[in-house]
Amino acid sequence: MFWLRTPQKLYIKKGCLSVALDELRAVYGKKKAFIVTDKNLYKYGKLSTLEDNLNLMGIQHICFYAVEDNADIKAVTSGAKQASLFEPDVIIGFGNNAAIDSSKLIRLMYEYPDVSLSELSGKFNDIMSREGKFPKLGSKSILVTIPDISGNASEVSPYAVIADGEDELIFADYELMPDMAVVDGDLMLPENKSLSADAGLNTLVRAVNAYDSVSATEYTDGFAIEAIKGVFEYLPSVIENGANDPRGCEKLGEASAMAGIAYANTESIISVDGSAPYLADVVRLSAADNEVSTARYAALADALGLPGDSEDERVTSFINKIGELVSLCGLDNKKCE
Repeated sequence: MFWLRTPQKLYIKKGCLSVALDELRAVYGKKKAFIVTDKNLYKYGKLSTLEDNLNLMGIQHICFYAVEDNADIKAVTSGAKQASLFEPDVIIGFGNNAAIDSSKLIRLMYEYPDVSLSELSGKFNDIMSREGKFPKLGSKSILVTIPDISGNASEVSPYAVIADGEDELIFADYELMPDMAVVDGDLMLPENKSLSADAGLNTLVRAVNAYDSVSATEYTDGFAIEAIKGVFEYLPSVIENGANDPRGCEKLGEASAMAGIAYANTESIISVDGSAPYLADVVRLSAADNEVSTARYAALADALGLPGDSEDERVTSFINKIGELVSLCGLDNKKCE
């Protein structure tokens, strides 16, 4: 049996934030929002558009901004306690991967204060072999996720990762899937080229992993292929021009979400960050060991319009294309040990 799970609502394109937030009031009848974000976004006023829209719609809200660059269990526990005092009917994760992952677990602990995060977390190879049964969410709140940077795709995924001291807790369950995700191009303007490079390459890794997954389907393939095409088409310009290429930034945000959907619906491993330098060699090894992978990577080369008379030649073109993009992003291509 195969499946395709996404947020119930997924808003895309520039300026869609206000339309999505209006639905919270007009359709869902929400009155109190608990915003989860990080210190820098709050400090530098990056939440002003979000808060202005909530004010306009008469939705009372408070902001929890204690999330650090990496999500941690202390912030999640503190956020859940504050949410319990405020009693929101919507929780909004705004910002990067850490803020959105934290919002998922804050919602879980808000609805089930006695839940044991350690019992629900566990190392796993894919979402279908996770440990622990998650309780049903949604009795008190809905979850809205709004990324301000492309590449992580937590806004459309059933995954969350937080730190517990020196340990890493990994969560995977479709109960963590947001009810609504908002991918607004106006929020995707990067602060520097390094962030753009990391985000774009992480998107590429997710999409390629999902495409080569044993549980890939025609449905996930569509998302993965469009994400891969988007990265190759728009990332070079965004690296060069940054926020001066708003359309490129918007399209990379959409590519990230599509890669995230493909990744969330295949039996893919969760670890992605930092693996881009190895991607070309991973593709090479996979194609060398598996005729099915060879054919699929050749099909990706065809989708990208890459040259090659034989499957092997087209796979080589795809590998070289990956290597060129990794180098353009300022990274060295590495061999798998």
